[in-house]
Amino acid sequence: MAILKFEIGPLSTNCYLFVDEKTNEAVVIDPAFETEKLIENIKKVNLKYILLTHAHADHIMAVSLIKELTFAKIVAHKNEAKRLLGDESNLYNALGCYDKPFTAQEVDIFVDDGDKIKFGTKTLSVLHTPGHTDGSLCFVGDGIIFSGDTVFAGSYGRVDFESGSYSNMLDSFHKLFSLEGDYVIYPGHQGSTTLKDERNFNPLSRYV
Repeated sequence: MAILKFEIGPLSTNCYLFVDEKTNEAVVIDPAFETEKLIENIKKVNLKYILLTHAHADHIMAVSLIKELTFAKIVAHKNEAKRLLGDESNLYNALGCYDKPFTAQEVDIFVDDGDKIKFGTKTLSVLHTPGHTDGSLCFVGDGIIFSGDTVFAGSYGRVDFESGSYSNMLDSFHKLFSLEGDYVIYPGHQGSTTLKDERNFNPLSRYV
């Protein structure tokens, strides 16, 4: 198993390439922007899926190019579909920090709680974790969680954007904290953390 992290774009978004080294099949999580290094590594694998934790512009600007290059399937929650099509709630215009036009894309596969994403010998389970957006997802594997903008190290995603909800975020943290054991968490921004540390130190831990 290999997890490659690419910190990309004006908001330092984390994009991850998760590779099953036994088969060379892979998924990319939140392809924020196209960079030479990201595209170079994607060309080395058999990319099966483009997984979106949510569809704010700073997480999806390279989706169209990667789709064109690899024909990988775009996977997201149904509530994110409008953002991927260019709805203003994807924050492309609000953030005003992009030097390329946004290219709309349709979701190929809608997923929700309990669905499984299989590639090579690996499986990721889907958790619907609304709060940052109403269609936010976490992808849970063997000892790992790709959390998007739900969980950060010692923090959590903003809930003041369109479809954001503090009460939903609390429910999502309860769902995550209910997972048995510990996990390494790979968030959408900043450094990695662990579920154990977030249970102990995250400011929301006292409320869930």
